[in-house]
Amino acid sequence: MTSSEPESRTAEQSDAVLAFWSEQRQQLRQSEDQRAILTNYVLVIASALTGLIAQQKLALDTLPVAILLVVLGAYGAITVAKYHERAEYHLTQARALTKTLTDLGALPADTTLLDEYRQRHYARYPLLRRIRLHTLWTGLHTAIAVGGLALVIAILSK
Repeated sequence: MTSSEPESRTAEQSDAVLAFWSEQRQQLRQSEDQRAILTNYVLVIASALTGLIAQQKLALDTLPVAILLVVLGAYGAITVAKYHERAEYHLTQARALTKTLTDLGALPADTTLLDEYRQRHYARYPLLRRIRLHTLWTGLHTAIAVGGLALVIAILSK
């Protein structure tokens, strides 16, 4: 065994881990993209359904449309929560692979500079950093369901 063989083996291991890391990050991005696309569709459909109900002046005939709005919002909330779960899974996998790359020497072990810039960022956004993005996404869809429920109640009480 020559002295370059262990280095070559480590480089091959690093390349394999890096490829797997890249795949995990790509899957994470895909989950986020799908969540955004679903939300766009739900917003367009919810707007159209709400417009139809308003145009018909909350007529009893629009009750199924209002119920559909509740179902659409609930479906959206559950689905974006699932997309968050999948994104979180892939992020966790990527973080584990980052540690492996650090252990193999492919990434620097010293994170002082990264930590410094992270703390600067947190200092600039003390309130916003505490708000979880998935809470906003899920909340938007929940609000659509609640708005649909309000329309159901308004239609029934008319």
